[in-house]
Amino acid sequence: MQPDLIPGEAADSAEAPAKRWSGWLRYAAMAALSLLLAWPIGYLVARRAAGYDVLANGRTQPVPTDSITELEAAVRENPSEANRIRLSWAYLRDNQAERAVPLLLSILASDKSSADAWNNLCVAHTMEMRYNLAVEDCTQALRIAPTYQLARNNLSWATGELQKNQNAISAQEQVAPSGRDAKFYLDEGLGFLHIGSYHQAILAWQRALQLDPRNALAANNIGVACMFLNQPAQAMTWFQRAISLDPAMQLARNNLAWARDELTKAAASSR
Repeated sequence: MQPDLIPGEAADSAEAPAKRWSGWLRYAAMAALSLLLAWPIGYLVARRAAGYDVLANGRTQPVPTDSITELEAAVRENPSEANRIRLSWAYLRDNQAERAVPLLLSILASDKSSADAWNNLCVAHTMEMRYNLAVEDCTQALRIAPTYQLARNNLSWATGELQKNQNAISAQEQVAPSGRDAKFYLDEGLGFLHIGSYHQAILAWQRALQLDPRNALAANNIGVACMFLNQPAQAMTWFQRAISLDPAMQLARNNLAWARDELTKAAASSR
């Protein structure tokens, strides 16, 4: 899994991120296929829409004028990189990051030098509040195209959000143990998730379950972190536990189906 990328730590060589991403792209394409957590109220609706800058000294992407349906038809007829980039931008402008991510990963799987794909992936991951990944995405876009002002702006956005979460985690660490209830650990887990610290997120949600053994949300979220760690078998156990605690939790059922599907794919690919 990706190490946390703290602002200012993007000085490694061009070869290092390429190696890191080549191993991660196939997994991330799987992980991005659905929206995974039972987000608190306002978590999604508060997402910022993708930005759009037109700057004479930087690269820009044209605003898609065709509808998403038309762009999807164009990709089916001709899945060129340009058509997929346009479709991903349309998804982002429509606040559908979860649909843009696998499309962009399909581009990068064959062309890791696409600065537009890296930039759009940065936007998508920022919208999904996976800020550590977003920072890496835009950093890679700028390695490829150093004058890409839109990527630089989006990197600033993602870095700012990452820093906010790191600051929030630092503030939470100051809370006295007597004030740490199940909700505290649910929130702490989300903070760790947003900066890519999946193991620490799991520990926080396990503490929430210790305090509230019937907390289905904590169980579901542990399953999500396991999926991000490419551990679908362990994730299934947690999704099943969430369902046993709350049979009406449709999101956990959706995530269970997703984990089963990934196990089936893994079994088929190993034959």
